[in-house]
Amino acid sequence: MLSIVLCRYGRDMTIWPALLFVPMTEDKCITDSPAGCTQRAYLHLERDVEFTDPPYTPSHIALMVFDPDEVTRLVGLQPTKAWRSGDPISGTSRLRRFSSWKYELPEVHNYITEEVVVPLLDAIEPYADGIDTACRTLGMRAGIMVVITMHGDRNTDDGEPHVSTAAITYTSQTLRRLARLGLAIEHDQYVFLPD
Repeated sequence: MLSIVLCRYGRDMTIWPALLFVPMTEDKCITDSPAGCTQRAYLHLERDVEFTDPPYTPSHIALMVFDPDEVTRLVGLQPTKAWRSGDPISGTSRLRRFSSWKYELPEVHNYITEEVVVPLLDAIEPYADGIDTACRTLGMRAGIMVVITMHGDRNTDDGEPHVSTAAITYTSQTLRRLARLGLAIEHDQYVFLPD
């Protein structure tokens, strides 16, 4: 089994200097502590182009435009979120600069990232041929984004904040499934510490 586990701990850290690592034991972190971890995963298709970081030039933005309805037709799966370049951004007067197509499962409270990714793979694998067709026909790439949100708590003994981090772990079977689908996988992590 291939395991990748990311943990942040120690007072020397520059990002979260007061963060202390608390082992994720069943009795301490999950059931006795209000600290927690939620995760959600989604499949996304986007233009297969490489850019530098924003701000994007108008010619870069033009390359990010596509018709999400055409992606849906080719993939055969109804997206949970999709928009076109130029669509209004809800609640604002701004317009979307580029297009998007996503199929997302609901957020879950879970520390084990593989347990969030596997149900998404189960849902999208029947559409593997359509994903491949959309990527080849429209010049796109497909990937999975896992959004991990960790909330810290204060230690009742010394008042120091602590966060139990997600275990980003994948078996070789899951990695093979990702490879067969031609999917990249990314992890977007957020840590919220108490005041």
